[in-house]
Amino acid sequence: METITRRKFIQLTSATGIFLAIGHLPDASGKGKLVSRLTSDPSRVDLNQFISIGTDGSIVLFNHRPEMGQGTYQSIPMILAEEFEVDIDKVEIRPSPANAELYGSQMVVGSRSMQSEFEKLRKMGASAREMLRQAAANTWKISIEECRATKGTIVSKSGDVLTYAALVVEAGKLSPPENPPLKKREEFSIIGKPVARKDIPLKTNGEAKFGIDISVPGMLYASVERSPVFHGKVKGFNKDEVLKMPGVRHVLQTTREVYGQKREGVAVLADNYWAALQGREALKVEWDAQDLEKVSNETILADSYEAAKTEGDELFNKGDVKSVLTNAEKIIEAAYETPYQAHVPMEPMNAIVSVTDTDAEFWGSTQNPNGIRTFLAKTYQLPEDKVRINYTFMGGGFGRRSMTDVAEEAADLSKKSGVPVKVIWTREDDQTQGPFRACSLNVCRAVMDKGKVLALEHKVIAQEIVNQTGPNMKAGRQIMGGINTEYLIPNLAVRGILRKRHVPISYWRAVYHSTNPFAHECFIDELAHFAKKDPLQFRLDMLDNPRYRRVLEGVAEKTNWKTPTKKGIGRGIAVAERSGGYFAMVVEVVSRNRKIVPVKITTVIDLGICINPDTVKAQTEGSVVMGLGAVYNGLTVQNGAIAEHNIDSYPMLKINECPEIVTHILDSDAPPDGAGETGLPTVAPALLNAIFDLTGKRIRKLPLDLAKIV
Repeated sequence: METITRRKFIQLTSATGIFLAIGHLPDASGKGKLVSRLTSDPSRVDLNQFISIGTDGSIVLFNHRPEMGQGTYQSIPMILAEEFEVDIDKVEIRPSPANAELYGSQMVVGSRSMQSEFEKLRKMGASAREMLRQAAANTWKISIEECRATKGTIVSKSGDVLTYAALVVEAGKLSPPENPPLKKREEFSIIGKPVARKDIPLKTNGEAKFGIDISVPGMLYASVERSPVFHGKVKGFNKDEVLKMPGVRHVLQTTREVYGQKREGVAVLADNYWAALQGREALKVEWDAQDLEKVSNETILADSYEAAKTEGDELFNKGDVKSVLTNAEKIIEAAYETPYQAHVPMEPMNAIVSVTDTDAEFWGSTQNPNGIRTFLAKTYQLPEDKVRINYTFMGGGFGRRSMTDVAEEAADLSKKSGVPVKVIWTREDDQTQGPFRACSLNVCRAVMDKGKVLALEHKVIAQEIVNQTGPNMKAGRQIMGGINTEYLIPNLAVRGILRKRHVPISYWRAVYHSTNPFAHECFIDELAHFAKKDPLQFRLDMLDNPRYRRVLEGVAEKTNWKTPTKKGIGRGIAVAERSGGYFAMVVEVVSRNRKIVPVKITTVIDLGICINPDTVKAQTEGSVVMGLGAVYNGLTVQNGAIAEHNIDSYPMLKINECPEIVTHILDSDAPPDGAGETGLPTVAPALLNAIFDLTGKRIRKLPLDLAKIV
């Protein structure tokens, strides 16, 4: 079998001549259209940009969404293989090139890959299958209806068989059908089955390549010293002294942009990473902190509580909450605090970039390959076809790798030094420089009437990712993410109060769904207790959305909710929707050795058609682990900087601290929804509701030390 490198594939698919591609490309209306071209490569025929067949019968399916552990490496080929009628175990999977014209968006954020790509990928697989069926029909001089595709072959009614390899050249001459017939769900033989992921062996035997593993000829390594106080400006540094150190080639000032703010740094470029790191440690940089060292957790929290006294901006409104609150005899009120959180990907941030006067090239792990391509093209005034993107597996992303800032540093240093540059962040860089998940204050107020919620107001006081700079102080709908406005409360309002701080924030797994549901679902629990009602039934009584009801009823059944628990066990419930997926969670806790311990977490999920149940369960388990970490840990701002420099002071969840996690996936005919963040929004509220059930103590501030509750 011929091996085609990624670079060779880009060259082939960029060539004019005979290349056939069927793809969803953006047109003027933004709706997309099908286009086709032909390839001149004699050894393979690319039936489309997702499917390549060799004359030896080898089949390559391309995954166009970067793999960071979420499972697209396997799930996308599964969808293609289902309609293309090939054995998923007998195909080769490769990452596609970064090419928005061929693939549309390739960004992996918000658990959107299955939602946005499912129908398109089915159509791609089905179109290629139909071309092969037609080629067989032409060969046998029969109708296409007499030809059946199965396991990489076409079989006629009379029993004649032709392989895809034997037909692909002729198939490549045909026009692809624009609306090929798709299989019925009951005909699926791959989708919905627990298929072993092909990337797992590569990641366990050392064969998989991550961005940090890559090197290119002639490159220098760079380590960048940045101000511990965000927004710090470089006043001076000992360049000449550091340049005398072994292996050091350049000492250069550099910048990167973080949501409109320029972040300055001083980079040491050297022959190897150790020399770059040693040079950086010898740097003596004088910083202008611009008085931001006065900012701390205490000042941020005080500012948030003061801001909470204002009315804020209306993000959602039903009924007349203000009037009910004004005339109420009793208002139930609670405030919930959440800290900044670090992304802590296993693979620290890194990028290799080469920039010349005529072209640019990137190597590394990214959630946003075309974003980097566009950034390099615009910044260095290059045509996009002169910018090559080589993306790898990611050792975790969680939203952090959706940004282009690290590539910006590497590109700037490459342009200044004239060689490819590899920037590697240390763990301390990752911990202290961010961007982070935003801290927040949530203030909830409600009025009850005869055991029902008459009115509820939820205020979110927080930074907003998309509005971190400039004079606009109006809160946007982004910061209300995760607040369930489907509760049947006659008077319901969500208000946002925007704060702009010097601490940089960005997308973190589940984004605002990782903070707001903590407040909202804990407060709903408090209202249920006030009404003296079962907290699960209390929610069911306020929800008519059938998917919310399915998961709540499902988790009640799976946990025997209606059966009283044994003495010494506390149970908590929470429900949420994220990226179209609905999920309900029950956490069980006990008191052990004078410490509260979560012992079992059960999640019931409705995410439409499930592509690979094993992947969904793995993602749910990962979400739970990350959610627990966010309950137990938080970043502290001291003297304008982050105090926790590494995982010794910001520890990850240990295996012996992880409770039993059980995931149940409900059968559904609905289109696929997101699964990459399933479960995370409900971890904090379900856990704290369980602690209340066991101890009678309401906890409204995170992080939480379980040993200090009992």
